[in-house]
Amino acid sequence: MFKRIIILIICTVFVFQCGGLLLANEKAAEGNKPEKILEGEKEVAKEEEKEKEEEKIVESKKEAAKEEEKGKEVEKKVGDVVAIVNGEKVFRKDFDKRLSILKRMNQEMTRSTQMLVVNQLTKNVLLKQFVQGQNIEVSDEEIHGEVEKIEFFLKSNPSAAEKSLKEILESKGSSISELEAKVTRELALSKYLDKEVSDDEKRSYFDVNKNAFNGERVRASHVLIDTRKMKTDAELEGAKQKIGDIKKEIDNGADFVEMAKKYSDCSSAEKGGDISFFQRKGSMVEEFAKVAFSMKVGEVSEPVKTPFGYHIIKVTDREEGKDVSYEDVADMVDFVYMQIKTETLLEGLIEKAAIEVLL
Repeated sequence: MFKRIIILIICTVFVFQCGGLLLANEKAAEGNKPEKILEGEKEVAKEEEKEKEEEKIVESKKEAAKEEEKGKEVEKKVGDVVAIVNGEKVFRKDFDKRLSILKRMNQEMTRSTQMLVVNQLTKNVLLKQFVQGQNIEVSDEEIHGEVEKIEFFLKSNPSAAEKSLKEILESKGSSISELEAKVTRELALSKYLDKEVSDDEKRSYFDVNKNAFNGERVRASHVLIDTRKMKTDAELEGAKQKIGDIKKEIDNGADFVEMAKKYSDCSSAEKGGDISFFQRKGSMVEEFAKVAFSMKVGEVSEPVKTPFGYHIIKVTDREEGKDVSYEDVADMVDFVYMQIKTETLLEGLIEKAAIEVLL
């Protein structure tokens, strides 16, 4: 089809060039011809011109259709990719797979949710690229051993006891090859961090953050202005202004419970913002937990920004932790601290990376 269009274009150009020469010769001889003959020739010329114009329109439409097809093809190719990380593509099929898992969990599919998924996939690629660059060897035996542990853990759930690992993973939107790739990456990263982090460093972290490991808990209430669906700077600025105004009302004597019931976007609003007890790590996002654990009972925080939006926090109770030594919780300290080191590593990788999000 494309060849035929090209040929038509060439022919059309050639006809216009020839026509121009013929018309010039005809005009030079017009004075020697009878009027009727001249009029007849003019009519023929008009018809020829009309046909040529129609051919131009047809060719123009064909060219437009051709360009449209090219555009659709480019759009399709771009649509298959949601991000590019240092030249490596993050494919939509992986993005959609993770979104489908969240949908099954009744997670609302907001722009914020989509970006969180893209960011996670991007981080996975960055970590994979990093450990590959470190030339850290991971044996098949090590991978197989970890996969067996994961299989044992998954099958400890009675509903999955009779299923194969393949069936379990597929039901979660994954596969054995994906699992092995993740295990390989995590093993390599662990080996790298083990060389970089000393036991003394972990002990120091424990000493400073003992309340994260001794079972200490606080009870809090909050007012939330949810920003996850907001897309413009004006909307975000409005949310910031609103939480500031609510804080002023509380500072001027307004009842916190009533403010939460009136303004909070969290489901806890009907309970006056109460979210019960939680520990320092693993229950709340870090920005929220860090502020809550730094407060005294009865104290109300300034507005706090988290991935969910803007919060005002009030600590209503506290349960002191028990006395523990580093040795008592060494495994937990190791897990938490290595996660922190991984996030620090990722921050550096993201800062240096060439990342293009195509959503």
